[in-house]
Amino acid sequence: MVRVDVLAYTPTDFVEEKDATIGRCRDLIEKFSVTWVNIVDLDERTQEELQALFGLHRLAVEDAQNENLSARVEVYDETVFIVARAILWAEEIDTHRLAMFVGKKFVVTIHNQALPQLEDVRIRLRKRNPQMVKSGSDFLAYEILDAVVESYFPHLDRLQSLLEELEEKIIDRPSGEGLSRLHLLRTDIVRLRRGLGAQREMFGALGRLEVPTFRTETRMYLRDVQDHMIGALDALDADREITASLMDFQATLAANQVNDVIKVLTVIFTVTLPIAIVTSAFGMNVPFFGFGRPEGLYLAIVLMAVPTVVLAVWMHRKGWL
Repeated sequence: MVRVDVLAYTPTDFVEEKDATIGRCRDLIEKFSVTWVNIVDLDERTQEELQALFGLHRLAVEDAQNENLSARVEVYDETVFIVARAILWAEEIDTHRLAMFVGKKFVVTIHNQALPQLEDVRIRLRKRNPQMVKSGSDFLAYEILDAVVESYFPHLDRLQSLLEELEEKIIDRPSGEGLSRLHLLRTDIVRLRRGLGAQREMFGALGRLEVPTFRTETRMYLRDVQDHMIGALDALDADREITASLMDFQATLAANQVNDVIKVLTVIFTVTLPIAIVTSAFGMNVPFFGFGRPEGLYLAIVLMAVPTVVLAVWMHRKGWL
């Protein structure tokens, strides 16, 4: 079910309302310097109201509902349409779409999942952060995007910790549970890298974009967010290389384990080979020296023991035993 929350402010006044209507949001835009409209689970009726009352382009509003839309920035008259990806880690880690419309006096955010990153920005506004309440809608858009990007790093730190734990498990048990978890973690990292990769160019475009909606000072802040975005992508690339190295390392350890087993079996076979030959020969139903007498048994024992001892001593000197 659609939910519309609105937050409007000036340097001296502040209003926050839950479950508001789009018409009410439009009224607040006329009265306040900046109005932030946050919409969860956008429906068709609300979409039509946004187009009619906010003058948003129909194609952009339709794109805002596409969960698989990659990061991008587009300009429609005096409104800038931005799509960013936020990281959520519940049962599995994934990215989720955050669509944003930035006008001269408003910011409209649209998403389907609850995003804790947005609550951090609301808290700063409720505390009347001086720089935020004195700035325009472009600075609010920057704060939202900055909160989204900054929220990546705790998740990346957690990924790094998981990789370190898996490295220890793989060393202890190369063919154990750690290998399957490593494959799953590699899949998560590739999914994140694919979802966030386009944001480097998106922030670069925002930093260069010369439209009245974004002031020159705000574009400087956005270039700083781009630097953080590059750092996050570099961390993901490093994690992906680490997983590839761990998979190669695991394959090497597993191969070494197999070689050790084969080596042990080969040593056992070689050492017991004289015993097998002598018992096979003496077990044939034909007369031989000492057949049916104690001398034959003594001879068989000597023929088995001497070569076995010689082979064992020789392999020990070679370091094979």
